[in-house]
Amino acid sequence: MYATYHLKADELNAEVIQILKSAYNQQEIVILPKKAYDEWEKERYNAAFTRKLQQGLRDIEEGQGIVKTMAELKAMEDA
Repeated sequence: MYATYHLKADELNAEVIQILKSAYNQQEIVILPKKAYDEWEKERYNAAFTRKLQQGLRDIEEGQGIVKTMAELKAMEDA
């Protein structure tokens, strides 16, 4: 889990810097423009989604998938 702070560049002042210094004592802090942050979030989400799909394929290959015939699916739809 991580914290994100969203503010405009002109809102960055000595008080905000002091809050960050207190919250992250001696830790490295990364500041990204919103566009770069959005791209990073998208890539992170896509990587997680890809891992989930790959795990689903492994499950199916190992016979752990749920198998339904078209008739069973139709019956579920009509129920």
